[in-house]
Amino acid sequence: MKFLRFSIACLFLLTVLPGQMNAQKPSRVEQLNAQRVAFITEKLQLTPAEAQIFWPVYNEYRRKKNELEQKKIKLLRDYGANKETLSDKEIEKIADQYVQIEKEETDLLLQYHEKIKKVLPVKKVMMLYRVERQFQAFLLQQLRSQRGRNNRQLNR
Repeated sequence: MKFLRFSIACLFLLTVLPGQMNAQKPSRVEQLNAQRVAFITEKLQLTPAEAQIFWPVYNEYRRKKNELEQKKIKLLRDYGANKETLSDKEIEKIADQYVQIEKEETDLLLQYHEKIKKVLPVKKVMMLYRVERQFQAFLLQQLRSQRGRNNRQLNR
């Protein structure tokens, strides 16, 4: 059964996700997306019919959420690079922009919450939010593990 879910996830990865993998080695983003698809598909136990209608909606949500995240990252980088020369008024403007982006993220979640409720049973919608957190924890654990291996290799 797990193989079937993984196969379904791979099929959707190759057909639904933007920027389909080419003959070259997949990028880190593509690898993370593939892991996310497999993880969510398995944990939510999506049927093929559910997966077919869920993934386009979810991928659109993730793309828009990532765009907002990139705006926040740029804003914080710009602030960090210039914080010594910025006036209080300029800092206030940056802070206001940051909060506005946070609001846009919340609005986006509300919008896609309604869309996802139309394509998945409500139990799976709630599970999705939990599974997204589990996936983040999984990625953090992988990163910590990788850093630990790298540190051990440097100390040899």
